[in-house]
Amino acid sequence: MAPRKTGSPKEGFDDLRSFIEFLKQTDRLVVVDKKVDSKYEAATVQMKILKELKKAVLFTNVDGKQRKMVGNLYTSRRMIADMFGVPPGKLVEKIMSFKSRKRFPVKVLQTGRCLQIVKKTFKDIRDIVPIPWNYQMDASYYITDGVAVLKDPETGRFNTAICRIMYRQGRLLNIYFAPMQHNWLIFNKYKALEKDMPIAVVIGADPVFLFASESNILMDEDEFEYAGAMKGGPLEVVRCQTVDLMVPENAEFVLEGMVSWNKTALEGPMGENQRVYGPRAELPLVKVSCITHREDPIYQNVLPGTVEEHSLICIPMEVRILEKLRRFSPHVLAVNLLPNLMNCFVQLGDYPPVQQGLGKNVLLEVLSDPWIKYAVVVDKDVNIDDPDEINWAISTRADLSKNLLVVNNIWGFIMDPVKKNKEDPVTKIGIDATVQPGEKERFLKADVAGYEKCDLKDYIPGGSSGLSGP
Repeated sequence: MAPRKTGSPKEGFDDLRSFIEFLKQTDRLVVVDKKVDSKYEAATVQMKILKELKKAVLFTNVDGKQRKMVGNLYTSRRMIADMFGVPPGKLVEKIMSFKSRKRFPVKVLQTGRCLQIVKKTFKDIRDIVPIPWNYQMDASYYITDGVAVLKDPETGRFNTAICRIMYRQGRLLNIYFAPMQHNWLIFNKYKALEKDMPIAVVIGADPVFLFASESNILMDEDEFEYAGAMKGGPLEVVRCQTVDLMVPENAEFVLEGMVSWNKTALEGPMGENQRVYGPRAELPLVKVSCITHREDPIYQNVLPGTVEEHSLICIPMEVRILEKLRRFSPHVLAVNLLPNLMNCFVQLGDYPPVQQGLGKNVLLEVLSDPWIKYAVVVDKDVNIDDPDEINWAISTRADLSKNLLVVNNIWGFIMDPVKKNKEDPVTKIGIDATVQPGEKERFLKADVAGYEKCDLKDYIPGGSSGLSGP
């Protein structure tokens, strides 16, 4: 599973398999050859490995049919940083640099790896695709890492996004388009035209394409071209067999079909990104017309509500929020949304006395983002990647009679579990745990000397063995 050589100097990994091989070589992958059932058992083992070993897992015998499934691939900032060849602390800056990179038109191939097997005549999707049943109260088997590829009927630009997709039976699926997201807007254009919408669901996408699908770029940009910018060369695609769309040629599975503009069915519940069950709702029906896949394909499963799903969502959000905050103030150094995507921690550098109260201004900017419910601003001597340090800053530096910000009746995250209705506003809070200019001496942190320069390899026999985490 070595990376495939290409004609251009691309970044990242060529496909999902090369990333899996990299994790195996760096001792961050567990291989399970024992038979596991796709209903409940695979998800249970995946969760156990995530929590106790903090590693990725590759199942090689799902349902006793020698089918492969992989999970826990993006469970830390470091694992995503490895995709782009940078240290974790440089990840957000690296992704920000892609926004100004040259865009590349796609390179259309006559055939590709995702077309090694083409199936148009089949009775049931799950006879081909080992979609798992993850959580106990889920309504059915769910595709949790499928990238929906759509084409805007007005502009012809491609849009990609990970969508919640429920297996119904036979060739039928349900799909959820989150209100006001780009795919929701595109689907509503088809509804206005009273036309069914072509769709291709990519499962087992290469890491960069998957990450690009969550990039939050503007709707008038083509996300295939942006994926090319992230790769450093054209995205190589093939044409679908039964719908007028294109997909990455290196995908493991592709499900082609049509989304009905007027036919719905009751979907849910499903364990969602806040580890609670999303409610039942009438959602559009998808009829699958063709399934293509690689030889010996690998299904990718993301457990909703875990750090893996949050990592895929949060890193692009960090880019968006950091760009906005830096336009507001050059003193903003960094942001962190992990491990919980609705919490945001902001690191603020030194600023002049004339800007006293800047921390609260930053909080207001952060809380204006609908996804963010709780935010904390700290000084540059506080590590925002360490929850213990955030709690320390709140405990020692925040006068909650003055530094607690409560914002009532504001637009919030559409899937916030406290909402009784999707239309309800929410309440958000912010804590300014920064030290005001002129009071720095009162709040000096007691710390050791030369911590950043200290390398444990110089002190522990056997070199770096045992020192590398996931």
